Amino acid sequence: MARRTRSVRSLRTVAAVTGAAFAGMLLAGCGGGSSPAPTPPKPTPLASYDGTVAHVQRVSFCTRIPKDAVADAVGTSKVTTAHYGNGERLPGTEDLSHEYGCVFADSDVIARSWVFVPPVTPARAAQLVTSARKTPGCHTTPAAKFGSPAIGTVCSSGAIRTVTYRGLFGDAWLACSIAAPTKEASEAELVARAGIWCVRVATTASSS
Repeated sequence: MARRTRSVRSLRTVAAVTGAAFAGMLLAGCGGGSSPAPTPPKPTPLASYDGTVAHVQRVSFCTRIPKDAVADAVGTSKVTTAHYGNGERLPGTEDLSHEYGCVFADSDVIARSWVFVPPVTPARAAQLVTSARKTPGCHTTPAAKFGSPAIGTVCSSGAIRTVTYRGLFGDAWLACSIAAPTKEASEAELVARAGIWCVRVATTASSS
């Protein structure tokens, strides 16, 4: 699968990111008698999403994530990418990945998503949830039904705050996050924005 890979200037490794409601824009028709174009559907907040009935595929899905979803998550349509696949080096590290990962960023904000390549059992997922809950510098935030089991975390590292959601979808362990400067948005805004991003990610990753 073709993909564009560029270095991301400010990738940060954190265990576990900015929310604002994104209203649809009404496109008014021009000229007499023309009808206004339909309003695009509003993004789905995490609280309204039921991921327990979704079946995520353990394959690369980065190029299928809608461009408008990326722009909403990062805050701009001008992003750099650092996607990676199974057996490739994780961005900014010497570690080899066992996942398919998507990285979209500008100079300040990083939106990520990744899915483990090996299948994950419910017992293993429970261990991953426990591990995420114990990450230093983080506290939990409601993950609604982002898979089952699932966990949401808010982590701070210096001036950067990251919101991450992780969950088990069938046998696929899916995670997604947004990292942004604390001065850019409040925690509540970050949580809401990350939730919308993660719903878009899960919807894309579970589509055929």
